Amino acid sequence: MSDAQKTERFFSDEQYVRNPEERPLPPERLAALNVGAINSEQTGYFCDSLTTGCEVDVLKENLADYYGITDRDSAAETLDWLRDRGHRFLFDAFKAIYRGEGIDYAAMTQDEMESSQEYFMNLQYALAMLAEYGYFSDVTELPQISVLARDLGRMVMVTRCCFDCGYLSEEEAWAYIDGALAACREAYDDWEALARGYVFGRAMWSGPNITLEGIMQIAYGLLHDGESPWQLVSLQKEEKSAGSKH
Repeated sequence: MSDAQKTERFFSDEQYVRNPEERPLPPERLAALNVGAINSEQTGYFCDSLTTGCEVDVLKENLADYYGITDRDSAAETLDWLRDRGHRFLFDAFKAIYRGEGIDYAAMTQDEMESSQEYFMNLQYALAMLAEYGYFSDVTELPQISVLARDLGRMVMVTRCCFDCGYLSEEEAWAYIDGALAACREAYDDWEALARGYVFGRAMWSGPNITLEGIMQIAYGLLHDGESPWQLVSLQKEEKSAGSKH
């Protein structure tokens, strides 16, 4: 996937847009859907239904322009990449540097090789902003951070768009979204940890620009606003006790 295949529709004035025509989702499905809550707030999509609430023509144009998705096959290819590899592969490769080791370039694809220097410098330049906003205090913490949340948050968003465009069935769409929840439950204790992973992933992609600050503001709102979907349902099942995650 090339660097151009990213979403950059930005911030809606209305927060936590709810679908007035859908029945409420059960807690598990609402939690799964809101693995992609940061993306929903970026784009102004519904926060409580599989359908996005966006016009199909607009979704098709965005999917084609930013992700190269034009049909069922290209949808599956992109979603499988986000699920199985994504940009977290490069972030995990960079962790070797913060452990005082060398990067294993042999494991990278050609696209990853070509973008690795840019992404590493983006991350380096963003560290001061991330520290200022309290996302970490020392670079020795970086090897313990997972940016899975950014890959899977985008996967949830793209899945919903593909469903609205008719590229995926409802069953197929929920399979991707439910899978995102299961993976994030393994990686993160709570929404706060997921938000940190998302923000670090975004920082690696964009560097310390105004849109990164906007993402952090969205994450803060989701974590603290009483009307936020993250306030209505927990990431982990209620009966699961908190433990140490990577």
